[in-house]
Amino acid sequence: MQRSLNVTVDDKSWPKPPALPAYPSSFGSSPQNWDVNIPSVLLAIGYLTTPSHSSGVSLSEFWAWVRYLHAISSSGSLRLTKAFNELDPHQKTILSDDFGMGMPVCWLLEKLNIGLLADGRYFVDRIASKVGATALKSKKRGPGKTPDFVARDIYGVWHILECKGTQTSPEYRRIQLGNALPHPTGAVAQKQTIVFPRGHTGQRLAAGLYIGVDGGAYDSSMHIIDPPPDDPFVVSDRNLALADDAISRAVAARSLRLAGFAQASTAMSAPMGARPDTEPLKGKAEEARREFVDEKRRQAAEELEARGDRTLFQSNGEKYRGRKVQIDLPSSISIGHRYASSIVVRYGMGLSFLDELRRKPLVDNPIQEEIAAVRELQPGTKLDSDKRGASLHIGKSFVADIQFRS
Repeated sequence: MQRSLNVTVDDKSWPKPPALPAYPSSFGSSPQNWDVNIPSVLLAIGYLTTPSHSSGVSLSEFWAWVRYLHAISSSGSLRLTKAFNELDPHQKTILSDDFGMGMPVCWLLEKLNIGLLADGRYFVDRIASKVGATALKSKKRGPGKTPDFVARDIYGVWHILECKGTQTSPEYRRIQLGNALPHPTGAVAQKQTIVFPRGHTGQRLAAGLYIGVDGGAYDSSMHIIDPPPDDPFVVSDRNLALADDAISRAVAARSLRLAGFAQASTAMSAPMGARPDTEPLKGKAEEARREFVDEKRRQAAEELEARGDRTLFQSNGEKYRGRKVQIDLPSSISIGHRYASSIVVRYGMGLSFLDELRRKPLVDNPIQEEIAAVRELQPGTKLDSDKRGASLHIGKSFVADIQFRS
């Protein structure tokens, strides 16, 4: 399921040399056609829309497969079917948001050698609490909103990404991306809230996706800019270890949740209480917090002790435990020269990661210093695809894949 997508990158929005960041040579010339693998994008959507920290039930882990596999038209370019274009505005907004995240992230995984990727809000909340920056609470909407994602590449360089998606028009996408002057608006304002030390600062990107409809006037297209930062949340050199802790916890917690280890996931994402930014309190409140944490760790330990109850499977020669679900599609879908009537989705954690996590207490210290297996996440986030489906690997510690069945 390959579809063509027009990608433009505004290289003029980058600072002029020798100012940083430099325009990445891997971004190539503009415009360009990108061959999009739809199953890979849906894997990314399922992963990215699963929260790093949550104590509730997330429907994003599987529902996108049933819904979005039938949203893409059979034309060679990326377009929605007319039936999906007739959804009510609320449902269209959800689809636009999901694809508006999934497409840019998949493109950047190819271009920037991304190692780990975390929710911007979780990242800021986790670090802010550690440095006592309680006044820097991020907003959920508007210019004070944290960017969608914070990423660290395999070389230790940090990148910021804000994503937008729309089915309205390319002009509306321009409004979503916003302007830097006279006052920052749209994604320009929202992605400029985190700045890393010199030498560790990578790309500050805002990406907008317009999704066209089959038979419509406009082709789908993605536009990427790098506007200047302003009024940032600063991560200093001395706090880089906290940044490593935040992104490692975010990735590990999300991966554990997808693999079916919900208790271990919440203990990983919020080791000191109910929220990622919880810190020690005083008096009876501190006693209650400690009791809560002890119970949380007990439940996580029980869950990890019973890890043998999870499905055991292999991927690329590595063994994983997690979940395997077969989903019957509402109607058959064309996959190349054949039709698929169902899909098999698997989420799994590496055995060595689970074994070490069971032996180590889920303490509040920087996780990369306490659990060596966290370093197995570091080799990077990779998407692969073939005629049978697609897979997403994060080092050797996590895998998600989809396989089509006739």
